[in-house]
Amino acid sequence: MNNKIFIKWLVVTAVALVFGSSCSNENISTIKGNVSNADKPIKLSLLKQSFAKTETLESVEISARNTSFKFKAGELNEPTFFQLRFKGDKSRTVVLLLEPGDKAVVEIDMQNFDNYTVTGSKESLKTQSLAKRLAQTVNTLDSINVLMSKATSNTQKQQLAQEYEVAIEKQREFSSQFIWDNPMSRASVMALYQKVSDDRFVFDRAEDVQLFKVVGSSLVARYPDSDYAKGMLRDIQNQEKILMSHQLQELVKNVESTLPELALPNPQGDTVRLSSFKGKVILLDFWGSFNQDNLLENRELLQLYKKYKNQGFEIYQVSLDVEREAWLAAIESANLPWVNVSELNPNGSSAARLYNVNRLPANYLINRNYDIVAKNVYGRNLESKLKEIL
Repeated sequence: MNNKIFIKWLVVTAVALVFGSSCSNENISTIKGNVSNADKPIKLSLLKQSFAKTETLESVEISARNTSFKFKAGELNEPTFFQLRFKGDKSRTVVLLLEPGDKAVVEIDMQNFDNYTVTGSKESLKTQSLAKRLAQTVNTLDSINVLMSKATSNTQKQQLAQEYEVAIEKQREFSSQFIWDNPMSRASVMALYQKVSDDRFVFDRAEDVQLFKVVGSSLVARYPDSDYAKGMLRDIQNQEKILMSHQLQELVKNVESTLPELALPNPQGDTVRLSSFKGKVILLDFWGSFNQDNLLENRELLQLYKKYKNQGFEIYQVSLDVEREAWLAAIESANLPWVNVSELNPNGSSAARLYNVNRLPANYLINRNYDIVAKNVYGRNLESKLKEIL
């Protein structure tokens, strides 16, 4: 090989190596950042999270002298969850979701941890919004639990229990909307598996299988060999087994006309069955004298009842009260003319559990064929539906 050819070969080889190195670096995802206001040294670890396990990749020590960090997340084939786990006086975690080639930059103030900033990773902004909203809900639930431990009357405890379920329901609504807004995002997997406590998931009902299917189908379509896709498919199969044995499978699938029976005592002590009103349009309404929204709703129901009673409209109202005097006083005060029943059970209403009622107000509209045609409809929407089916 003569000198000219050799020199040309060296140049071409050098360019190829530089170009190849540049391309490789572009495909490698990295996480770097800075930590401020750390009072004591903190161990910071990077963990990679697959569907069924989490592995530690590397760790550094954060101190007053060393506040910055940089990790290589590697060359990714699909969106991948990572955790920045801070271990000091207490453990804290930042969940990041990196797409191939992301260069995430995270700025964390240990005195204002939840409001960390992240750039270079759009999906990680979604995981942050989920984490912040869940933290707010957990704080609310913790506060309610403290009040519950100090409550002295059954009425107080029941009202706090309702507030507890309302807080969880609001979290469910937020997470559910997030999933419908981001069905193709891997962040929706995080939304599905969040917990409000050690033993309670946000989505813990059989009917939540629909959300699992929305997320699972997008995963299978985009990444059929992903461990997340395979894990989701297993969970969907388990959810469907639960659904098949669930007491409310008729409501969820909306294919059967037979509803779970209710047979509860009215103020006079007589047992009144829900099925005794078959052939009429029934509003199965759950309420409590302790709930202000219910008291306001009763005023609207009075107008509807007077207007449509002679056309075959009936209200079967189930009270979640535990004190008979409060229940009867509310009926008398509002002059409620329809069927009112209650178990007056301090351990909670079995009727509410049977119909999956977790917050008040709540109702089901049942047509003349004894089929549920609407859920949680009020005001103009309720009247419009009544006109349609009466």
